[in-house]
Amino acid sequence: SRRPQQAMPSDDERLRAAIQEREKQVLQHMSRPSAALKAALADPPYGTESPEVRKSSMKVVVKAIAGVPEKDIAGIVEELSGEEQDVLMKYLYRGLEEVEACSALLKWHAILTDKAGVGCIMRVLADRNKL
Repeated sequence: SRRPQQAMPSDDERLRAAIQEREKQVLQHMSRPSAALKAALADPPYGTESPEVRKSSMKVVVKAIAGVPEKDIAGIVEELSGEEQDVLMKYLYRGLEEVEACSALLKWHAILTDKAGVGCIMRVLADRNKL
């Protein structure tokens, strides 16, 4: 007897599941803001056309950076790899499109630019992988 074929989850469904898992990791690491941010920045949802998926991923990153005391931002940015800095800059630009979180994101942008330099901004603007 043949088993009915199960439908494969769509790319967006897999991305949503991955984002939910990242959110759990962020919540588990909130007492260690650097680990929470690194978890939030892992596996960005490049390639999706779904605004819902992009917004969900952005919310996870905002949740991670919201848990960082302002005095600790520079130290945490210092701990990020170059790739993580670029991904964070992409999320910051994406987040700046949303009005409600702008002031906090601008603080992160200024500190990240000081650490990563203008090259980080140029890589984000030139990269076709959008968030």
